[in-house]
Amino acid sequence: MRQAVRFSVEFIRSEVSHRLESGKLHRLQPLSSLREFYSAGEWQSICEVLELHDIQLHDPVCDLLGSEEWSND
Repeated sequence: MRQAVRFSVEFIRSEVSHRLESGKLHRLQPLSSLREFYSAGEWQSICEVLELHDIQLHDPVCDLLGSEEWSND
């Protein structure tokens, strides 16, 4: 029997940040672009977490991160 995978919004933000830094995602891509990195069950859990936080899949990836600090500012 498979157990449901649960993610936190903090974990998702961390994953997004890591993928941005590694160049696997771009800041203006929709959050739905994350789907390619997860299994169907994991993606369903991520969608549920995003929905609980009123975050839409068509929102750009950068919206999930909120304010960011830049080292060259």
